[in-house]
Parts: sequence; C-alpha cells; structure tokens
Amino acid sequence: MAHTDGARHLGGTSGTAGTVHVGDLRPGDHVCALYASDEEQASVLRGFLLAGLDAKHKILYLAGADGPEGPGELLEQCRFTGPPPVPAGQLEVLRTAELSPRQGELDPAALVGSLREAVDRSRSEGYRALRVTGELCTALCDGRDVSRLLRYEALLAAEFGSGEALAVCQCDTRRCDPAALDAFASAHPRSVEVDPLIRTAELVVVRTFDPPGLRIEGVVDTASHRHLRDALQSVAAVRGDVRLEMSRVEFLDLTGLRLLMTFARARAARHCTVELAGMPPHLLHVITLIGWDRTPGLRLGAAHAC
Repeated sequence: MAHTDGARHLGGTSGTAGTVHVGDLRPGDHVCALYASDEEQASVLRGFLLAGLDAKHKILYLAGADGPEGPGELLEQCRFTGPPPVPAGQLEVLRTAELSPRQGELDPAALVGSLREAVDRSRSEGYRALRVTGELCTALCDGRDVSRLLRYEALLAAEFGSGEALAVCQCDTRRCDPAALDAFASAHPRSVEVDPLIRTAELVVVRTFDPPGLRIEGVVDTASHRHLRDALQSVAAVRGDVRLEMSRVEFLDLTGLRLLMTFARARAARHCTVELAGMPPHLLHVITLIGWDRTPGLRLGAAHAC
C-alpha cells in the first residue's frame, strides 16, 4: 500500500514529463498505458479500478478475444491480494465484438458510438462518470496500417473531451509493431503509470518495470528513511537485476546512502546487482570518496547532467 503524507505532494499530480499517475486521472482524460509485462498491466489496472470504485464511476472493460470473460476474471488478472467489494453493475466487461456490427474487423465509428451509449447509460444509472479501458491496439491495426487505430483514437478524444468519461487505452508493447506503437502513443496527450508506492510532501517513489526497479524523486532525509526502506523492500523479491532511477533526487543524506548500499549487498547475496542510474554528480563523488563504489552488488550508471 502506498504511503501518503502532507497536504502538498511533490510534483503535483503528474509523474514524469508526459505521464500521469493512474489514480490522478479525471473525467475528460484520454491517455495511453504502454506495458511490457503482465505485472505492469495488472498494476495499472488495479489503480484504475480502485480509483473508479472510490469515485463512484461506472467501469467498462473492453476485452479482446483473449481478454477476461467477466468481472471476476478481470479482478483475478489484476492480482489483488484481497479483491475489493464491487457493487453489482458497477464493473462491466464487454467483448469488443459486441460493440461493432461489422463481422471480422472492428469499426472505429461503431465502437465510439457504442461508448457514447455507455456514457448515457452510466449517467442514467446514477454514476458520476464512465471510465473505459481495454487493449484495442492490435485489434485495430493491420500490420503497419494504423489508419483505423488513429481514426478510433481521434473519435474517442473528441467524444470523451466533454468531461463525462475518461479512457485509458492499453497497448502491449510486446505484440505491437514499432510503427504502430509510435502512432498509438502520439495519438494521446499523456501516458499513464502506476500510482506511487510513496508520495509525501518531499518524497515520491514509483515502481518501474522495464527494467524492474524504482524511480526516486525529491528529498531523502531523517523524515523519509522509513519510506525509502519500505520502497526498497517492495522490490527485494524481484528476480534479476534492479535499477534505481535517481536523476530527480534533490537531496540524499548519508543514512539514505547506507540504505542503498545495504540493499545492494542483499542483492549481491542473490547474485544480482543494483544500478544507481542518473545519480547527481555530487552524490557519485560522495559514494566514491567514502569507497562505497566498491560495494558488492552495486553498479553506478551514468551521472545525471545538472
């Protein structure tokens, strides 16, 4: 569970440039979710569903041929440790084939028309908004031909700009042609990422997946040592090497550095490494001066240009 503290959050409601945390989405948003692992997809979907349940939104999942059969299977796919209670009718799973009258291929206009009806239906049922997600990138692309995909995204952006609905368009980067992937990403103003593990007034820590690790932003001092320790523990069981993205760290005290060195030694015992990527030059200097650059399991990546 994420730790939150304080009235002011570092960096506002956004993640890195061009991204937004999934829990910070609002009606009117139309974003993409690019994922390269089932774990990353499940993490984004968990945040999407929990935020929708909390906001009293109707939630519509558009499932392809190999997608979940119903709400129960979708909750299993999200890997909840304890599935949240879902009021009857609030979560709906629809096959994309049910939303398009044309056999054999999906029609963008028919899809968006069906979603327009879903918006009206959710309003009549008393929900505050409709939130939609699904993985349609491969279904709407014919190899390198992305014309249907771009038409759908343009229609969807125009339809959902009213503020009565929000959409997260998923894309499995492992299955998508690079040209189609570029076109898909460019059709969205922002991409979405998982909610922070830690978000306080001074520190934000976000789980990353490709490569696996954490992105650490802000200040690590006496007030946040416990938070950093908890965040490192959350990736302690990751198989293989771990990458810690440090380029947005503003301050890191010696105790914080010791926590990183301890984590590296623990990874070394499992024959794995920890890369500190984008570390500010002055912190690299401190690590080298103390001799911690020789810590077992530690790899120092390129310094962040100040």
